[in-house]
Amino acid sequence: MKIKEFAITRYGPLPDRGRIPLADFNLLWGRNEFGKTLTIDALVKVLLGKKTKAFETINRVDEIPEGYVILIDESGGEIKLPEGGTLTELADLNASECRNVFIVINSDLSIARDLAGESDFYTSVTDRLTGLRSGKIFNIKKNLEGIGKITRTGKFKDVEGEKQKTRISNVEGLLEEVDILTDEIGKKGFDEFEQESVRLGEERSRIEEEILKLEDARKREKYEKAKEALDELRNALKELGSLKGYNEDDEQLWRDHEKEIEDYTRKKENLFLELGEIKKEFEEKREDSANKERDFQILEDRKRKLDDEILPQLENYKERRENFVKREEEKGFISTFFLISSLLFGLSFLGMILNPSLLFYIFAAVFLTSFVTSGIIKYRIVREKGALTKRFESFKMVLSQFGLDAEDLPGAILNMQNFNEEYRRKNDQLQEIKWKKKNLEENLNNLQEKKIPEIGKEIKEAENAITKLKTQSKEESLKSYSGKLESKLKIEGSIEKKESVLTSLFNTESDDLEKNIFYWDKETEDLESYKSKARNKVYSESDNMKLKKKKGELGEKYEEISKNMKNTQDKLKDVERKVNKILRLEDDYLLCTTSIDLKVVKDELHRFITQSNKNRDDVMEIIAIFEEIDREEKEKVSELFGKESPVSKYFKEITGGFYDEVIFNREAESIEVRRKDGEMLKAEKLSGGAYDQLYFSIRIALGEKLLKGKKGFFILDDPFIKADPDRLRRQMETLKSISKNGWQILYFSSKGEIKNLLEKEIENNTVNYIEIQDIFS
Repeated sequence: MKIKEFAITRYGPLPDRGRIPLADFNLLWGRNEFGKTLTIDALVKVLLGKKTKAFETINRVDEIPEGYVILIDESGGEIKLPEGGTLTELADLNASECRNVFIVINSDLSIARDLAGESDFYTSVTDRLTGLRSGKIFNIKKNLEGIGKITRTGKFKDVEGEKQKTRISNVEGLLEEVDILTDEIGKKGFDEFEQESVRLGEERSRIEEEILKLEDARKREKYEKAKEALDELRNALKELGSLKGYNEDDEQLWRDHEKEIEDYTRKKENLFLELGEIKKEFEEKREDSANKERDFQILEDRKRKLDDEILPQLENYKERRENFVKREEEKGFISTFFLISSLLFGLSFLGMILNPSLLFYIFAAVFLTSFVTSGIIKYRIVREKGALTKRFESFKMVLSQFGLDAEDLPGAILNMQNFNEEYRRKNDQLQEIKWKKKNLEENLNNLQEKKIPEIGKEIKEAENAITKLKTQSKEESLKSYSGKLESKLKIEGSIEKKESVLTSLFNTESDDLEKNIFYWDKETEDLESYKSKARNKVYSESDNMKLKKKKGELGEKYEEISKNMKNTQDKLKDVERKVNKILRLEDDYLLCTTSIDLKVVKDELHRFITQSNKNRDDVMEIIAIFEEIDREEKEKVSELFGKESPVSKYFKEITGGFYDEVIFNREAESIEVRRKDGEMLKAEKLSGGAYDQLYFSIRIALGEKLLKGKKGFFILDDPFIKADPDRLRRQMETLKSISKNGWQILYFSSKGEIKNLLEKEIENNTVNYIEIQDIFS
């Protein structure tokens, strides 16, 4: 069976490279990271389907590849995978055989993962080729060891869920404890202690029976008290029913309302008195306010005239007088200047007369001008002063009309300030009287419209409330209501006493009396069975205490004996626990409380050890028979190897005769080779290149046997990566040789030397060269 062509259209980052037709010898070459390994992974998954657990390294991409493989069978028919099935189904192979013979992944030519796995694989292949039963024999031996719970050497062992070794050890240890305990029981007189313990137990039982009779008498008396209390409670509740509406709150409410009516009536009278006084005061304030308002009106008219007429004149006078004062300060200078100018003018005029000259004329003209000017200024000042004096006299006459006479300006200003102060004072007095009048008016209105009506309303509400209470209770007076309430309280007191009695007898179930009565009734019914018991007995707490004291004394004696027995009993109990835990008897739990029980336990332990040893011996005899059969079967495994075997022939050819024989060491379960000088070497001692040559030879030989003479294909991922040039050349020659013999080779490589070695065959098309392009090209 060979591969005609394959195509991987989608698998992880692999691009669709289309169909790839194959020949007998195919070199699929590509540089590292070009997708060579992913192509092999995808090809293996298409060939084997989901049965790829033997190939742990092909799960780099977690998906099923899309594509196909076309196989050609021996008759020339074509089978397309995956639709047509899997390689394991078509070639009658398993995944392990494909992995260890026909497909080399990651340049790993070794068989399985370790020596034990390799040996198991050879055994499995040998069983398949020759019909051996080594695997079945091994499983039978394992099962027998499990049945006998023993190791290969016949020793008992512990396994999960069945720790036989530990059980045997525990039984032996427990037997020693049983022997020691048997001697101890004999020395301490354990049996005598047991007899005294029984006697004390009987005496205690008699006393307990007497205590029970007293308890019956107590419960009978309790029933009688409860029945009487319940009957009286029900009668009291019935009487209470007619007085149910009477309560202290309503009584107090009735009393409070009557007190309210009394208080509010008195308060109302006081308010009427207050109202009369306020009315009187209000009239007085109203008259006083009218008088003061008339007086203030006159004052306000005078102030208005002063503000409108006098105050502007006063401000004008003040302004002119201030200007005059400034000019009068210049008056001294003007007077001096006037005298000097007149003197100088006289001198100049005299000079002009005595000695007429231009200079004296000029001087006379200048000084005359200054004399006249200063004289005019001085005259104006004097005239303005007279005008101011006249104006002030006129202003004084106006002020005198308002009673504000003053001799000078400061006095006039002071009088006006006093007038304004009087005006403010009178205005404040008027406003205060108005405010008091307003307050009195508000209080008057509050009393008439709010307080007095509200008190009347409160009185009415209290009267209505009392009327409502009278209607509800059908009582016409507080006194009769209080009398009925007093009767109700007496009945309630009686009920509380009965409740207290019943609570002391039974406790309570809830806060609701009805529920408690139901509960007490039920508890009383539960005691009804005692109403005829212990009629001739009166319960006495002192008798009960005496009996309990005597019972306690007996208990102390019993405890003392038990204390003497306790250590031994604890040991017996410990033996009981251990024996049942070890033996795990499903049908019969072993008790161990007496010396007789201890003997039974000892016999059971001896029986367990005897039976276990017998089972072990029987299993060992059967295992010995199967081991003899297994030795005979394993001899046949070596037939796959040996001097004349195909493995030795291929290995000798590939190594150029350096190694001439490959054998399988049955004892060590390992592969060994013989060098041409006769020295034997284990496979793991070989160099890396020789190791690969050996295992490739094994794969070729096993492949021929597994396919029963038919030819197939090898998928090789750079299997000779560790070979030196000479070995690599011989390995290539071997591949070409087996290819000529009908085997198909799919050789994946990224090594340039491989392409160089096959360059001639590639050129003449005896090797089908397929170059793998870059994933991202």
